[in-house]
Amino acid sequence: MESYKPVWLKGAIILAINLANAGYKPVTIGLGERDFYVDIQSDTSLTLDEAKKFAKYSEAEFKVEDNYINYNGIKIKMENSEINIPSSNPKYFEILNISTHHPEPTVQYVRIRGVAFETEEQLKDYLSWLEKAEETDHRLIGERLDLFSFHEEAGSGLVLFHPKGQIIRNELINYMREINEGMGYQEVYTSHVYKSDLWKISGHYTLYRDKLVLFNMEGDEYGVKPMNCPAHILIYKSKPRTYRDLPIRFSEFGHVYRWEKKGELYGLLRVRGFVQDDGHIFLREDQLKDEVKILIKKTLEVWEKFGFKGEDVKVYLSTRPDESIGTDEQWEKATNALMTAMQELGLSFGIKEKEGAFYGPKIDFEIRDSLGRWWQMSTIQVDFNLPERFKLEYIDKDGSKKRPVIVHRAIYGSLDRFIAILLEHFNGRLPTWLSPIQVRILPISDEVNDYAEKILNDLKKSKIRAEIDYAGETLSKRIKNAYDQGVPYIIIVGKREANEGTVTIRGRGNIEIKNIKFEDFLNRLKNEILNRDVEQTAIKTLKK
Repeated sequence: MESYKPVWLKGAIILAINLANAGYKPVTIGLGERDFYVDIQSDTSLTLDEAKKFAKYSEAEFKVEDNYINYNGIKIKMENSEINIPSSNPKYFEILNISTHHPEPTVQYVRIRGVAFETEEQLKDYLSWLEKAEETDHRLIGERLDLFSFHEEAGSGLVLFHPKGQIIRNELINYMREINEGMGYQEVYTSHVYKSDLWKISGHYTLYRDKLVLFNMEGDEYGVKPMNCPAHILIYKSKPRTYRDLPIRFSEFGHVYRWEKKGELYGLLRVRGFVQDDGHIFLREDQLKDEVKILIKKTLEVWEKFGFKGEDVKVYLSTRPDESIGTDEQWEKATNALMTAMQELGLSFGIKEKEGAFYGPKIDFEIRDSLGRWWQMSTIQVDFNLPERFKLEYIDKDGSKKRPVIVHRAIYGSLDRFIAILLEHFNGRLPTWLSPIQVRILPISDEVNDYAEKILNDLKKSKIRAEIDYAGETLSKRIKNAYDQGVPYIIIVGKREANEGTVTIRGRGNIEIKNIKFEDFLNRLKNEILNRDVEQTAIKTLKK
């Protein structure tokens, strides 16, 4: 989709100019995850048919100046000024959506969303893909499964997780806690807000200023944290360290805030507040290569646990960006350390020029979902610069003081984004261990409610999330409801099952097994959950 964005931006400019020529007042253009948008200031909205009249190619001369499109004295703000406007022209448009919002209480903007392509075939292919993508849109799945919600009165890009959504978050966090513990991390907790002095030392105040949320209180300026690393650095500095202490590994499920542009917000995929499974390793230079190799292997292992492996995972080395801190020597050492680690593991990787962090190069992992989209998730970053800026030290064998190196790492990346990707990849039918409700029991009649409740109690004693859907509606409708709500396993019980101590099990894909001893199913289900299997191994082993 990234390759389409330059031509979409050109399409947004053309649409805005057409609207201006018709007497409308376009104020902003920009790009979303799947389309472009044009905001016009208007007291009345437009219909799709009205907007489509302006969605056509037309010749027009305009200039780009200081993030604004200048056309015949009309200035239109351009939100995505970092994208180069192509010389080619889109001639095939589609308007996708019309909405309104209020930047001020007395001002209304009408937002027109659409796409534009150079050929009709590109447009048709994209609309076909979009139709499929909308069937698995995580925002719709989240609403249908009662997982999370967004509210304008709470603020754009700030998500509220409901009880079932929090179960998914906790399961992911618990799994990563096990990973971290096995790798020797110590979990910490750090505050959300710090004085601006901290962000000035780290370089975020200058090089990350557009994403910072800053405010003044009692004469001091504070910033809401966009990253956890400066706070972890302060923990390192809280007492003297020696070479014997290293490596020191801190982990945190840290809530960070980055003020993304409003037009770029998109469900859980792009928010303003999110949780990272963050980690920082403070180590000696001679420990660096081995640490990076351990992280690479563990990251690939975690992705395989979720079913992403082989050609569905790509690895990149992202190099020094134009705006950065540190010396050429520091960047060269850091880049070589990452490259050597990947080469020694026999890992195939690409190069992303100038896409590293401002303080160091990084390894980025991308995964491909069920719709063929690639998502950048995990990252491993080597940093010689922040230790220098914060004057970090450790006492070496000979008593001299030396600078440690920092490795920044996140395996999930953004927990929120990862949940969105999982929901879309599995179309709401999450693996059993992640599902908010793992088993739903359907008694055929009220006569077997006692037996159904005994099964429920046994499941709950085994820490399995289960519930009963009593016989208020037809059995077929209750089965359909369970499927629609993504429940992995359905247990059906009638008189025969109650008399014989058996159950009928239904899994996904309309797999059904009758006359199964409940204890046999329970044992296999516990193993499936314990192993965090992606597939429904409990019912598959019973069916053999």
